[in-house]
Amino acid sequence: MLSRLLRVLWGMVGVLSIAWIAVGFAAAAAFIPEGNIIADLATEVEALADAIGADEIEGYSPLAFHLISGLPVLLIAAFFFRRNSQRIQRQRAQASPNPSSEIPEPFPQKSKNRVEHNTSALRRQSLAVTALAFVAVFLLWNNPDLDLFLYPLRLFVTFVHEAGHAMAALISGGEVQGFTVSANGSGYAVTAGGNRALILPAGYLGAALFGSLLFLLSNRTPRWLSGLAIVIGAFMIGITAIYARPDETGSPISMFIGIGFGLVILLLGAKAPLFINQFALSTLAVLTALEAVLDLWYLIGNSSIGRGDVRNDAAAFSQEITPLLPASVIALIWAAVAIGMLGASIYFSTIKPLRREIGDVINGQK
Repeated sequence: MLSRLLRVLWGMVGVLSIAWIAVGFAAAAAFIPEGNIIADLATEVEALADAIGADEIEGYSPLAFHLISGLPVLLIAAFFFRRNSQRIQRQRAQASPNPSSEIPEPFPQKSKNRVEHNTSALRRQSLAVTALAFVAVFLLWNNPDLDLFLYPLRLFVTFVHEAGHAMAALISGGEVQGFTVSANGSGYAVTAGGNRALILPAGYLGAALFGSLLFLLSNRTPRWLSGLAIVIGAFMIGITAIYARPDETGSPISMFIGIGFGLVILLLGAKAPLFINQFALSTLAVLTALEAVLDLWYLIGNSSIGRGDVRNDAAAFSQEITPLLPASVIALIWAAVAIGMLGASIYFSTIKPLRREIGDVINGQK
């Protein structure tokens, strides 16, 4: 009884810490409308920061204040919630009667029908999860009240974009001095050497490729999903620790995004049920790939956009690699490639299995 009560209490602490961090993201993005309890809370936090002198620290921001104070509490709550859950499972195992002993079959035979049934069940589950993922993406994009949840996901896409530049530099023999993500969703990577023809498109196309491959693997190889999530989470934490840097204001957004998402994905792979794991990764994959496509589509009509003295990737590619092609044409080519990758991923992971399911029903096999 005590373990269950403690698990509920630690769960509430975890939910409150997540809400606390979410308020920080909303305050940083100016998503909080005036005249409600969340706006009052944000005002009180600013007053508290002023009182303890936190606003005088270099690189201070409301988001950094919320993350630094909320993330440790969230990790502690997750640790004790998991420990109490394990204690409850042990108590249930000790209380359950021992099953009657039976003589096992020395050489058990795997039933072909059972294997086919399991494969078919996983395929149907993947199709259901895919449908839910697209519904979730549609709701996130078309409901302004959910912008609070969409904001960190957009920062994640920027993180993948800049990490794509960094990986392309390393693959082509260059060096990475660091990359950063800012609270407004922009970012940049600083590299030296390497193949610029590979590095420049690796941001947008790298994000599209990451989202497309993750979506394909999440739905076509669900048995590998836990290991895939652990690898992705560990890789994100590693590349963050080595290459992520604070932005020009000193705000460590890229570190928080890389480590935060890395830990969440890693824990999903290690502890979450297959359905939850598959839904989370599929939604993340669709958002990442579609954001890359939409960013390129926006770049077609705004090819001169940049950040200070930093040119956008398409403009830099046009000037350095293909001076005869304008930046808008480069962005259009990249958008077509990104759409092709996403379309192929959707076909092989969704449309093709769905056609097989329909064919099985028509042929009377289901």
